[in-house]
Amino acid sequence: MPALHRAAAVLGLALFGAAACTPATTAAAGPRPAADSAALVAQAQAFMDAYGVDLRTGARERVANRYDPDGAWLVGEGRKRFDPADSIRARYLGRWRPPASFEWKDLSFEAVGPDTVVVTGLFLWGVSAERRITCSYTALLVRREDLDRTPLFRIRLEDESCAPAPPPAP
Repeated sequence: MPALHRAAAVLGLALFGAAACTPATTAAAGPRPAADSAALVAQAQAFMDAYGVDLRTGARERVANRYDPDGAWLVGEGRKRFDPADSIRARYLGRWRPPASFEWKDLSFEAVGPDTVVVTGLFLWGVSAERRITCSYTALLVRREDLDRTPLFRIRLEDESCAPAPPPAP
């Protein structure tokens, strides 16, 4: 397992422990079949692809609904806070402004439990038509059942850390 993946998995597990994660293996159950992990990762990839579309198109309601209904940890750039779902929803339906452009780059996925996936990678956030900012990204996705009992991923932890702006030209 690459060091970056291992670090992201440890971060996700340490922050959520028993509250949101179940270990991928237990003494009683033994290792989970690789097919389960592959299917889980494929679902997480589809979730992230659709999340990117929602961000690009400014689909505020759909972006807000991608977060865990119990709230989410938001970390990065020297901050850590837990936002309840109603605060996340208010931000996306209110003051949030969609990017001029958006693109995921080099996303990696690792199943860390039967219903959890760690996602790491980069994204390019279009501040304007001419300027894009590179940001690192880590998320812990937790699969939950929707009202109709359909399993859907939700973001339980999200770390967005953007590269500092270049210094002004002399």
